[in-house]
Amino acid sequence: MAATPRSNTSYFTLPSQWLPTAALILLCGFLLYVVYDAIMATAAELMPPLLTISPLLLVIVVHWLSAVPPSSRLNIPMPGSEPGAIHRAGGSPWGVAFVLLLLFLLISYQPTLHGLIY
Repeated sequence: MAATPRSNTSYFTLPSQWLPTAALILLCGFLLYVVYDAIMATAAELMPPLLTISPLLLVIVVHWLSAVPPSSRLNIPMPGSEPGAIHRAGGSPWGVAFVLLLLFLLISYQPTLHGLIY
């Protein structure tokens, strides 16, 4: 029984369909750029307040994690650490407050400091 040869006809030929395909690709690219631009504009508006309150949120989260009893805390095993090592590390809360204040001031006056350095 002989096999019947298949024809090489295709529904998508390059010479007849290249213009609509190129137009569709350009239209999709433009629409993605518009959506991306809107998302970045919204994120740029929301970032400064978030960056302003992030040190306070960090302090609140650290306080909450230190106040929660170990039995109800989420335990994430870290290699090379002992269970009570964090309590022996020492350090002053005033030192942490000073570092956070220093970071806040450096971020706030970044344009001025950048003008002095460069």
